[in-house]
Amino acid sequence: MDALIASAGPLPPKKNYKGKSTSNYIKKSGPTSHQTIPRADGSKIDPSLQSILGSTRVPTSFHQSNLASGSGSAGAIKSDVDISRVKDKKLRSKLTRQDLTNKQAQVERNEVNEWLHKAVSGSKGGIEVEEEEGERTWRVKQKEIEESVGQASRKKKFDLKFEGMGSYKVDYTRNGRHLAIASSSGHVATFDWQAGKLHSEIQLKESVRDIKFLHSEDFYAVAQKRYVFIYDQNGVELHKLKQHIDPTYMEFLPYHYLLTTVGHAGYLKYHDTSTGVMLTQIPTHLGSPHSMAQNPHSAIIHLGHANGTMTLWSPNMTTPHVKLLAHRGPVNGIAVDPSEGSAGRYVATSGMDGMVKLWDGRMWGKELRSWHVRNQITNLAYSGMGMLSVGGKSGVTIYRDLQDGNTSHTPTPYLTLPLPSLTSSSVKFCPFEDLLCVGHEKGISSLLVPGSGEPNFDSNEADLFETYSRKRERDVRGLLDKIRPELITLDTDFLGKINESRGGETFEERNSRSYRQLGRLERLRANGQADEPVQSLESEGEEDDQGEEGRKNGSKEEKVKRKMKGKGGSTSRYLRKKQKKNIVDNSLLAMRAKVAAQRKADDTKRKIASGEIVKETGALARFG
Repeated sequence: MDALIASAGPLPPKKNYKGKSTSNYIKKSGPTSHQTIPRADGSKIDPSLQSILGSTRVPTSFHQSNLASGSGSAGAIKSDVDISRVKDKKLRSKLTRQDLTNKQAQVERNEVNEWLHKAVSGSKGGIEVEEEEGERTWRVKQKEIEESVGQASRKKKFDLKFEGMGSYKVDYTRNGRHLAIASSSGHVATFDWQAGKLHSEIQLKESVRDIKFLHSEDFYAVAQKRYVFIYDQNGVELHKLKQHIDPTYMEFLPYHYLLTTVGHAGYLKYHDTSTGVMLTQIPTHLGSPHSMAQNPHSAIIHLGHANGTMTLWSPNMTTPHVKLLAHRGPVNGIAVDPSEGSAGRYVATSGMDGMVKLWDGRMWGKELRSWHVRNQITNLAYSGMGMLSVGGKSGVTIYRDLQDGNTSHTPTPYLTLPLPSLTSSSVKFCPFEDLLCVGHEKGISSLLVPGSGEPNFDSNEADLFETYSRKRERDVRGLLDKIRPELITLDTDFLGKINESRGGETFEERNSRSYRQLGRLERLRANGQADEPVQSLESEGEEDDQGEEGRKNGSKEEKVKRKMKGKGGSTSRYLRKKQKKNIVDNSLLAMRAKVAAQRKADDTKRKIASGEIVKETGALARFG
């Protein structure tokens, strides 16, 4: 503190109204960086060492260039709102302050986003070891991770043991705060795992195959032995979906409010949970599937079948968008990378043959990477940062950076989480947390995986600190912004494109005044379709003329020989029937009359030119 006071120097003398100094105080120069200040106890202080200027920083909101008054440099924030018409001074000042406040908030928001982008892109986080000394990340155990992390992260690791309940399935909400578990024997529970608050716990006393949260933690669907049932947060049964028979796997599309199920019969069913209407039922014709996953970016459903094929489905087509022979045995695991860099492009599959393969959605049919796993694989899951967990017997193996480096070699595991004498029946990464939840025969286990969670979240999509009023507002906005199922497509860039065959490249060109003033023939010529209609109309006119002459002469029309091969085949007859026009409207009659008048005028000109008709040139020519 003494160094700060000494470096600041004495205060300047006060001046009177005439500008003269009121004190005879003589200003002394303060100590420089190489001088020291003696203290009463005999010690000396170096101002350059004791100064706190190097370790402090003025907030950006107090920078001279960001002041709302505009007194700074050229980068100062200034109001550009035209308020000269406002006569009230208070209203003018209020509008100016609001505009400057909004601009200042935008500047600070951009700076924070830039800082977060640099922080995330610079380091993804994770475990760092000395590879030169022979250390490997997959050798690090959970006890060592618990000792290295903070107390808050250490409490997130927990185990729930349920003896004799069967294998468990797990599912998280979109914000990762609520967890749902369901055992194969019928034990179902939902709770807020961060606060330790139990929502509901019921015993259904029948087999359960899958469980899924709907648009919020208030509702969840359970795939039971015969049908799909929907329960609320308190465990009360709300709906019984009898159309979904013997369900095995379920997925929920949050932006479309569609519950997708598939059962032993092999029917893929889409059910709208907002209206309660069954949207469609699509037969796969491939039997009971062994795995199911959704692409969170395109809402395409991926199914793995017993013959080793993977199919991609949407409710708009009765046939798969892609049918890929992925493995030599049943496909028992599918996972889609939800990370921001992937955007749903990379898909991982696992089969009974012990292989794990990585595919690129831009070139189906060519695998990016494949490797053999000694452990028998049961399921796959991707984290928010692109880490892949491979669950199987006696543990879970986690890989990262699979798209980087040499893809021809077997990737090195990032972490191995052993589960002695247990088989993982379900693996799920917690959104926005470095946690992996594993369901097995003795309950569930939450394991720490450093660097797996997405560090940044959008509060409009998934708010980690959501209140009751905020949740209600999100539910209403979700219903209002619900996307129609017709917009689900494999190519997400297809939406927004312009159909070039519809008159013009843009809407303005199609609806411009010059295009509107064109007649029908001119519009057909502009679209490149003028030849076919005119030719068809002319041919119809000629047929009509020939028919009239034939009827006058009393001659009969020649019958077309109906042969089974060649020109008289069934296909040719069908095409000839399709060419006949049984519907005649006013526009068609007007077009026929226009073509007949044009043909008559051309015939008259031809006869005048050949001399068959002598053109009248006298005074009576105007009446000809």
